[in-house]
Amino acid sequence: LIDESGVARPVALTDLAEASEPDPYRDWGLKVDFNASYNSGNTESENTLLFFDGFFRQGDHRHRGDLTFRNESVNSQQTQDQTLFNYGYNWIFSDPWFMGASFQYERDPIRDLDYRYTAGLLIGRDIFDDANKYLGISLGAGYSDQKLGGVSDGGAVGLWNLRYEHSLLAWMDLFHTQNFTWQFYGNDNSIYKTNTGLSFDIIDDFYFTTSFRYD
Repeated sequence: LIDESGVARPVALTDLAEASEPDPYRDWGLKVDFNASYNSGNTESENTLLFFDGFFRQGDHRHRGDLTFRNESVNSQQTQDQTLFNYGYNWIFSDPWFMGASFQYERDPIRDLDYRYTAGLLIGRDIFDDANKYLGISLGAGYSDQKLGGVSDGGAVGLWNLRYEHSLLAWMDLFHTQNFTWQFYGNDNSIYKTNTGLSFDIIDDFYFTTSFRYD
């Protein structure tokens, strides 16, 4: 090994470490999931789910958004007509710590939810962030405005978010997300949304996903 002064110095193999490839300065991705099912028998049911999920990263600034359209019916009676949009921004100010903001819009008139808007400020931490896995958590506070059951109200909320992604094999990924909202107004409701599943690469940009959603 030759130092800056041009002098050769011996280096033991134990002092050498393989350098990891740095993350790209700019990166982005977008995926679309579509699911439909129909069951017939004593009870007829139909459901469709269309889900968009994307991210954009430039340096220490990260953006992520998703959009869900979910419809369900039983015996020709519609039981769900959900539209859900999430957007989050965060800035890694002191790796692995970040701060950011979030916005959510949801409607489901079948469940008497005409609208719900929620915006908040967050602080969080990347627990793992490498080529094979990512785990990030954040906690914050915000404000929510909604019309539920014909009644409009709003107030302060507490926010919790968790995202976990793990490449188990070259062709299989595990994912889990949590979005918890605690409403400190009205009936002090708690809103829990989770999505857990596996994604399997089929060919090129096509993949098969199985997941469990709780809402």
